[in-house]
Amino acid sequence: MKYFKRLVVLMSFLVLIGGLACFSVLVYFSFTLPKISSLADYNPPIKSKILSKDGVILYNIGKQNRELVEFDDIPPRVVDAFLSAEDSNFYEHEGVDYVGVLRAFVANIKAGRVVQGGSTITQQVAKSLLLTSERSITRKIKDFLLAQKIEKRFNKKEILYLYLNQVYLGGGYYGIKSAFEGYFNKELSEATVAESALIAGLLVAPGKYSPYRNPQHAKTRQAYVLGRMFANKKITKEEYQEALQEKIKYQLRKNSPFLAGYFTDWVRRQAIDIVGEENFLTNGFTVQTTLNYELQKTAEESILEGAKEIDKRQGYKGPVGHIDLEKLDEYIEKFRKDLYKDKSNYFTLTEDNEREYEIQMQEDELEVLKEFTQEQMSKLYSSRFYTGYNSEDQLLKYLEKDKLYKAVVLRLDSRMRNIIISVGGITGVIPYHHYRWAHERAITDNVKYWGYVKNPNTILKKGDVIQVRITDFSTKLENTIYKTYRDDFRRMKDYKHLKDQNYLMCALEQEPEVQAALMSLNPFTGEVVSMSGGVDFDKSEFNRALQSKRQPGSAFKPLLFAAALENGYLPNTIILDTPEALGGANQELNWKPRNYDGKFKGPMTLREALEHSRNIPTIKLALDLGMDKIFNFLDRIDFHADMPNDLSISLGSFGVTLLEMIRAYSIFPNGGKKVLPKSIISITDRNGKEYFFQDDFATQSKLELEKLARESKDENRPENVREKNENGKEHNEFEKEAVNPYLLNLNEEQVYDPRLAYIMTNLLKGVVHYGTGRRALSTSQFIGGKTGTTSSYVDAWFLGFSQNIVTGVWTGMDDNRSMGWPETGTKASLPIWNEYMKRSIQIYGERDFQMPPGIVNVSIDKKTGELATGSGPKFLESFVEGTEPGSNSKNNYFKKEENSQESGAILEDDDFFNN
Repeated sequence: MKYFKRLVVLMSFLVLIGGLACFSVLVYFSFTLPKISSLADYNPPIKSKILSKDGVILYNIGKQNRELVEFDDIPPRVVDAFLSAEDSNFYEHEGVDYVGVLRAFVANIKAGRVVQGGSTITQQVAKSLLLTSERSITRKIKDFLLAQKIEKRFNKKEILYLYLNQVYLGGGYYGIKSAFEGYFNKELSEATVAESALIAGLLVAPGKYSPYRNPQHAKTRQAYVLGRMFANKKITKEEYQEALQEKIKYQLRKNSPFLAGYFTDWVRRQAIDIVGEENFLTNGFTVQTTLNYELQKTAEESILEGAKEIDKRQGYKGPVGHIDLEKLDEYIEKFRKDLYKDKSNYFTLTEDNEREYEIQMQEDELEVLKEFTQEQMSKLYSSRFYTGYNSEDQLLKYLEKDKLYKAVVLRLDSRMRNIIISVGGITGVIPYHHYRWAHERAITDNVKYWGYVKNPNTILKKGDVIQVRITDFSTKLENTIYKTYRDDFRRMKDYKHLKDQNYLMCALEQEPEVQAALMSLNPFTGEVVSMSGGVDFDKSEFNRALQSKRQPGSAFKPLLFAAALENGYLPNTIILDTPEALGGANQELNWKPRNYDGKFKGPMTLREALEHSRNIPTIKLALDLGMDKIFNFLDRIDFHADMPNDLSISLGSFGVTLLEMIRAYSIFPNGGKKVLPKSIISITDRNGKEYFFQDDFATQSKLELEKLARESKDENRPENVREKNENGKEHNEFEKEAVNPYLLNLNEEQVYDPRLAYIMTNLLKGVVHYGTGRRALSTSQFIGGKTGTTSSYVDAWFLGFSQNIVTGVWTGMDDNRSMGWPETGTKASLPIWNEYMKRSIQIYGERDFQMPPGIVNVSIDKKTGELATGSGPKFLESFVEGTEPGSNSKNNYFKKEENSQESGAILEDDDFFNN
């Protein structure tokens, strides 16, 4: 008895010591706990989104794929599934479930491993939002204490809101809203009991129980959660049984590419520069852009089709593969399985946990196909023909018009001039006019004429795998036969059998090597309406609209002519298109340039020289103006390019981006105002804080342009373009020459006289109506533009504008190889520009350019530039008031310039060599 009392005292002492120790530990850790007040301002990382001007989501981007959902918008069955899986006593305990801890302890002892956790949802909130995920006694003590604090500060609904929006559920999905969208492509309100149980089951180990990686584990875990829901009376027995048997549809994970890839990537980079990368990826920004998505789609389609046409003109690259026709059935089977998988949006799991895609090959699909073909072919007398397809074949509804497919060549007929092909077992025909382009490929800048291919056997053989585009889903064989053989076909025995059969109408295609870029902006606001920096963003992210510096060729001429107008030249000024060697007094230059056509047309007006893009008059114009005035003008309009300080710039022999070219052209339709491109309207974070304002210029674009200016600064460029006045402030050279009336009222924004801008617009309209841009006339009567082509057909341009929009198109090879003869701006780039601008006019409308005050129209003889007589051809030309023919108010400044030109700045051949 004595020893027993001592033992009791000892035990009491130990309990007291243990209690004091525990109390001390709890007190110690209570002072080191993080503050739970931060939970009241729950702002987890959420994705940012980039929108087009018309509201299309171009891209969602963020570190965590999460969308927040209010607790009241979560269906009870979803909440019940999570509570049953993780914390069935959630509404009874106050942060720590002691019974649950004991139950988990016993279960783990029995299993010999950890099979249950004792943490409550509140503890998981503490761990996830306030602590780290490390496994240690210290962390367990802290979440034990924090859970009780959280329960005192927040109600149960608020705790569940935090938990269900925070949890990671595998697949990159954070929170239940993004998880249901990601796994099932469903809103929470559409979730079934079976789906809710499966998602709740992922919490323990998202990777281990993923239905994508471990479908058997996922089913087992789902069954456990459903059992807990039934045991907790959250579902009935019938609901439990139905949920176990439900065949869940899992969404297939596919890459979600940028829409408008080149533009969106540009905007993304700008937004990150403005707000910071970490901030942008976590703070749920909304970036409203200037892009018109409808026009952007037209731009991308036009560029792709235009590049294909250029590439085809240079010949056929040949088939992409070859198969033994005895193995055609295997090829067809693989083709169909791959296509069905690609077209499927979800899959289900079989009893053997194998994936069963949404679109399945029918059990007897291949047998039916084979039997149909054999039966139809057995009815034919001639082996030169091939039967049509079975209209009940399910593959037909999954093929798309105008999309590229691989096809196998089955027959080649030189008399019918058609090619019979199999597109996954569906019979198609390539008629003569859809493959005749496929001559031998030889890219050369020398003049070379290719005849049409007449015999398909010269380019293909049976078993070749080729790329084709479906142009029509149902055509008759008769329609694909060359016209001279159709009568013979109608007389043949097989005609009656074949005349009603259906075939795919296809065209022979190939992936283009040629690249193209298009950029379009509003000349009044600078808003970028469309931008595509290449044929395919997925294959090449290099942005040829912004990053590629290419020679503009004759597309630069309008800027030179614009400088000439403000230095005394008129639309009717006569310039000589004659063969001359050009040089100055120091004879540093001995250059005898020529025109594109190698001919000389003698005297012509400034208008005609621009309309027909004559090189010699342009060079003479540049020589007369001098480098100082040319660079002064380019500097004033903020034109940035890598330009040498010599006459070669007059023919566009320097590197410049498409962006710079359309900025420069914008001063014509907008009345002479400098344009800064703007791709972003606003950037707002999740709380509505605005980082970018609508009336501000695009800051990042301005920085990029300033960088271009630094990069393109030439040591030989005239230094007197920018000087400083007595107060140290910069001013332009034109400020000292106030006698020039066109430079008096210019400022940092108004960089070109609005009257001259209208005259240049009128001259560029002439290029479209009468000159090298005539093919653009089919788009509208009220447009101006200019072609550009460089030596050896390396670069081809068309830049033009309506009253509402300025658009530029460039085409060429990335490695500066020739696109081949005769890929000029008119042939290569103008068709792309036309397709795009036709759609832009449908959206924005069309009207003629507004005439500013101070313009007079006078009838002149277009050839001589003189006032039109009663009998001669008349042309209504625009002049600045006081400069029209017959006016006496000529400015002395320009008279002086005209006299200097007559003194012999341009030397004729004999004079040059005699000197």
